[in-house]
Amino acid sequence: MLTVTSRGRLARAVLVLCVAGALLLGARRVAVSEDIFRVKAGVYDDTRDVTVFVNDVHLEKDVGERGKVSLRQEVDAVSSASIGCTVCHANGESLSRVDWQIGGSYALDPETNTTVGLSYFGSTEQDYLGSTVSLSAARDFADRNSTLSAVYSFSYDKPHPHGWDKFAEEYAFVGGAVVPRRGAAPAKRLESDDDLSFRFDGNLIGERVTDETKVSHRGGLSWTQALDPRTIVQVNLDVTRVGGYQSNPYHIIPVGGAEYIEAHPDARTRRAVVAQVNRALGTRTFLKGSYRHYSDTWGVDSHTGAGSLGRYLADKSLLMDIGYRHYTQSAADFHSAAYATSRPHMTGDYRLGAFRSGAFRAKAVYSLGSPAVSGPLHDLRVDAAYERYVSDNDFRYNLWQLGISGSY
Repeated sequence: MLTVTSRGRLARAVLVLCVAGALLLGARRVAVSEDIFRVKAGVYDDTRDVTVFVNDVHLEKDVGERGKVSLRQEVDAVSSASIGCTVCHANGESLSRVDWQIGGSYALDPETNTTVGLSYFGSTEQDYLGSTVSLSAARDFADRNSTLSAVYSFSYDKPHPHGWDKFAEEYAFVGGAVVPRRGAAPAKRLESDDDLSFRFDGNLIGERVTDETKVSHRGGLSWTQALDPRTIVQVNLDVTRVGGYQSNPYHIIPVGGAEYIEAHPDARTRRAVVAQVNRALGTRTFLKGSYRHYSDTWGVDSHTGAGSLGRYLADKSLLMDIGYRHYTQSAADFHSAAYATSRPHMTGDYRLGAFRSGAFRAKAVYSLGSPAVSGPLHDLRVDAAYERYVSDNDFRYNLWQLGISGSY
């Protein structure tokens, strides 16, 4: 059973849910508006004993004739802090993460659908703080058959593994290895002082992490084109420059007879190109296909192909959608399962190794009609989804989701 340690964060999440409900129930209008809401809950579990319970609330509301504001709140209740933490949390650990986002957009020219937007995203958890500011712009061309959009975002993150201060009183780093300080009493998390093999038992450390930050600059361009009444294509270009601390202090690497914490380069440039096409087959069936190529300055190169088939049933009240995604990746230049001697950059993270994976997803959306219920809510839709992921590095996960959305 999952026990969440951060009650204050969950209390704030419940408060947001209550505020969202008050907004929805209090917004009584005669005319149909463009205001929308989405509420979603999900459960994630994987082969590394990580379980995540998620709730997500998203509201959008028109402001005047050209403006729109949005608010989003998401809470993750996580057991075994992250995918890679089963090494240091052998018995699992319960944590929580709270994400929230607020933003707005304004139509500069309704005729060409030229809009600009600004949003802020914040994330807090026991050992990590993150924040992102994003600017976006979009414009339609050729009688709204073409759309060009651009986005820039700036992220500032600060990791701080819990337990560092206590651990630093008894242990020091010598050439990257963890060594007991002179005169310090043996700690329970050390299995042996001879081979320096140890368990963190929930107290994580990093040689640099307490004073380090991570800064990211991301730019993206997207072109959407309607080829005919049934076909839409889209091309996306994305470049992200990341600087600062990018290691995971929870990952331990065997180096000779010692234990080292992984060390990643301080700079990384990510590049991605995505092409996708949506094609309607009649009035009830449609196909989606996409291809993504990714590369970065760490030597990782990946290819992703995805496709899905959707069909409306029950007089278009029910939408069924199934899809599959295949992924292949090369390893980072400095990746290895173990090292004979220490190096400036080292990692054994499976996510930076070479692997192949596949993911199957099924989704159903049922429309309750308009109005679905009496009161301010209308165009209600209930959706359920399941995803199964399998990779050749012995990692698998299941994801179940249930949500409701509509207008108010």
